[in-house]
Amino acid sequence: MSQINVPEKYPTCFRGRLPELTYVGKRKNGDSFSPPRILHSHTDVAELLLITQGTANYTVGEHQYVVTEGDVIALNAGVMHDEDARLAANTTSLLIGLKHIQLFHLPDNALIPKEACPVLSLKDSFPFVQNTLETIYALLKEDRVQYAETCQQLTVALVSLFVELYRRHAVPTAPAGKGALLTDRIRKYIDDHYNEEVSLQAISDALHANSYYLAHVFKENTGYSPMQYAIRLRIGKAQELLTYTNYSVTQIAGMVGYDNISHFNAMFTKYIGMAPGKYRKISVTTE
Repeated sequence: MSQINVPEKYPTCFRGRLPELTYVGKRKNGDSFSPPRILHSHTDVAELLLITQGTANYTVGEHQYVVTEGDVIALNAGVMHDEDARLAANTTSLLIGLKHIQLFHLPDNALIPKEACPVLSLKDSFPFVQNTLETIYALLKEDRVQYAETCQQLTVALVSLFVELYRRHAVPTAPAGKGALLTDRIRKYIDDHYNEEVSLQAISDALHANSYYLAHVFKENTGYSPMQYAIRLRIGKAQELLTYTNYSVTQIAGMVGYDNISHFNAMFTKYIGMAPGKYRKISVTTE
């Protein structure tokens, strides 16, 4: 028998309370019960998302990444991210939502440094991480109350493993595109005015920049035109309101900048693949 003893003392990555699992999810693109969750952020929840099959385009912050089977994406709380609804039909993923993360040398609810690349290839650790996430999902689906503690402990282990793998193998910084400062200014303007009448000319006037140039820079850095970004942000906000509030579809349309309910329904269906009412029924049932 080969025996390896655990050291009596060892370093920890946690500087305070242990992270808390808030949800676990499984998604397969094209599945009517797994509609895409487009442009959005979480105020106090971080996520680890594992691509288990296929290839995807994923936007995190101001950068787009091509991720494939065995890649995990670390999403700090408050960071805008976007799942591309045009993924191949066989693309599947698992994710966990985490609260109260307190890692050494990082702010609360951060898994990685702000400017670091959020994508990590798990390599040989992929099967273990996938099996652990599948176990958490299966246990909570069977009995959320009785298996909650087990799943919390498994989650702490996963975060600890991720921190060590990231320390050893991660790309240190995210790629910096040309015009990153202007891209940030455009993004902030849209974030602040998405529920108003947003146009390329309005952005150009507000930022005192040539409309053609700012559109080109934004598309180069994010993969979307400013207007595409504004639409995705509106639909992402609508998804959040449909899931977590009792506002009517008409009220939500107005809250995210659509005066015409028919136009809102058409745009929502185009980007999510179903009408707002159907999305609400599915998302509330699966939350």
